[in-house]
Order: sequence, then C-alpha cells, then structure tokens
Amino acid sequence: MEDIKERIIDETLIRFSKVGLKFTLDELVDEMHISKKTIYKQFKTKADLLKAVIDYVFEGIREKEIKIIDDNSIDLVQKIRLSIICLPDKYKDIDFRKVYQLKSKYPDVYEYLIYKIENSWDNVDRLLIKAMEKKLIKDMPLTFVRLLFIGCIKQLIASREMLKVGLSFSEIMETTIDVIMAGILI
Repeated sequence: MEDIKERIIDETLIRFSKVGLKFTLDELVDEMHISKKTIYKQFKTKADLLKAVIDYVFEGIREKEIKIIDDNSIDLVQKIRLSIICLPDKYKDIDFRKVYQLKSKYPDVYEYLIYKIENSWDNVDRLLIKAMEKKLIKDMPLTFVRLLFIGCIKQLIASREMLKVGLSFSEIMETTIDVIMAGILI
C-alpha cells in the first residue's frame, strides 16, 4: 500500500477512535498537515475512505490470524479463540465500540463491514473442523457454530450499549468468545 494512503487510513482510525464518525476531512488534513487534494487523490468520498479502512483492518486481521495458526506453541482450541478475537497490535487502542455509528450515517459502509465479517471465516472454519475431528469441541454443523460467532459480533458492533458496559472492545470480544467457547468445548 502506498505510504500516503496508509498514513491517511491510520490517521482515520485514530480520529474514529477519538470522536467516532464526527470527524471531518478538514480535521483529518489539518492533523496530517496535508491538503484535501491529497486525500481526494486516494479516496473520492469519506465513504470510500471508510471502506478502505475496513479493508486495511481486515487485511491486518488476516495476517495476524495466519501467525496465530502457524504458531506451534498455541494449542488448537486457543488458536480458534485467538483467531476470532484477533486484532493487529497497532489497533489494540482503537475504540471499535463506536462502529454502530456506521449503520445510520453510512449504511453502505456498514453493509460492507457486515459482508467482510460474514465472509472472513476460512481460517477459523478449518480450525473448527480440525477441533471437531479431534473431539476437542462438540461435533455440530460448522455453519451453526460460525453463525453463533457472527451473530454475536454483528450484535455487538451494531449496539451503542457497548459503550455503557465499562469494557474495552477487546474485553467485550474476549468475554463473548469465552462464553461461546465454553458452550462448544467437550
């Protein structure tokens, strides 16, 4: 990815974490000390920028997922858990609890995010199948297990209630996945 594009995306994530979607492109360019023209060369609209942020975050998640899967020091059940909740280290401080704002302000971007959530399970699916074969988790339809995880994640990101529970996004995800994992472990 081009350096300027990556810088814009990183700064967008930081602004989003601080103020949600209320930031303007003017604030973004002021913070970065670049021109609006520089942003518009990369992204036609704020919605395009937000979709690029989603792609960038999911690319980082995929890379971290692969590292987890390839790490032989982690047992299979833990690999499943870590793969589902993984966020690249540089996003650990980003407040993803504000994602619910996308639903009303940028519904097409929100739908794109949901699409990415629903269609990024290849690695986890392989781990779940392997865990079922090894009798580490209950043998049940893979689609059902995946839908449990997806349903919880979608509900959590769609709700502003997450801001009220007093936990970070990572803590909420860990707790949710722990509850589901407790139900499918043998």
